[in-house]
Amino acid sequence: MACVWVAMSGGVDSSVAAARLVAAGHDVTGVTMQLLPEGDEEGRCCSTDAVRSARRVCDRLGVPHYTLNMRDVFASRVVDPFTAEYASGRTPNPCIACNDRVKFVELLARARTAGADALATGHYARIVPEAGGDPWLARGRDEAKDQSYFLYRLTRAQMAHVCFPLGDALKTEIRAEAAALGLPSAARADSQEVCFVPDGAGAFVASRVPGAAAPGEIRTTAGALLGAHEGVCHFTVGQRKGLGLPAGPWYVTRIDAGTRTVIVDRAPAKARSLTLSALVWHDPAIREVGAQLRYRATPAPAVVTPDLPARTATIEFAQGIEQVAPGQAVVCYVGDRVVGGGVVETAS
Repeated sequence: MACVWVAMSGGVDSSVAAARLVAAGHDVTGVTMQLLPEGDEEGRCCSTDAVRSARRVCDRLGVPHYTLNMRDVFASRVVDPFTAEYASGRTPNPCIACNDRVKFVELLARARTAGADALATGHYARIVPEAGGDPWLARGRDEAKDQSYFLYRLTRAQMAHVCFPLGDALKTEIRAEAAALGLPSAARADSQEVCFVPDGAGAFVASRVPGAAAPGEIRTTAGALLGAHEGVCHFTVGQRKGLGLPAGPWYVTRIDAGTRTVIVDRAPAKARSLTLSALVWHDPAIREVGAQLRYRATPAPAVVTPDLPARTATIEFAQGIEQVAPGQAVVCYVGDRVVGGGVVETAS
């Protein structure tokens, strides 16, 4: 029997993760992180409603539940960097940052300090032990729900104290299991949006970063003036819809936050080579990978040249990749295993 903290969002996935650990005989404690300012939006991750839902599930399972105020940590490690990056024309992924900087750093540290053996979550991903070697992060069984992309920054040391009870499950099975157990969250809707920007990133960033909503120009790659805009924070590289330009389609190919210029072209920009920063890489011998640039994207064949001391890498693709934005995460796979990843700095 192990002592396990379960990070509970109030949703069906973390609820069933807790239920499975209880059924396996572990000493389970449910914990919910309060990350947002007070709010009661039903179904929204991290809201007051979510805290109540998690508490009801724990009552049903007969395990303790605690709420941890982690608003300051979330603001400084996730929200503030997101707004600064977005205002500078980059496209960060806040869910990756939350998992990396809050859940599997701060919350895991608190769990271990309190005497827990492991931290469990409701992610659809697996940790695969290797005989006589280190564990690997791998895709979940449910291809439609696999969340390993968001978890690629997990270290081997963290993996030793993390578990994903839903890794081998299908979402349909989890819904049915929750209903059979009578869990209050069985029919709760999945959270889809970024939890702290439910109304869109542009408006959120404009409200927090001075100058992010300053007007500027929209020009073609050849320099022709096509129109004006109300802030670079309302655009991302690769964007096609909502540009308000005549005779489209037009695609955003670059954002120059310094001059407040949005550059567009008739076709999305293609890149054959990327440079990455903040590299995580688990096997120096691995070069040939499938590189995934977005959560739902299909991995593309690529060759990686990592510089481990500098924590950077160059990725060369067999074919041109469209809609690559600075700030995006690239996650590299060999089969189902995550071998590493990093953040896009340049594309050419």
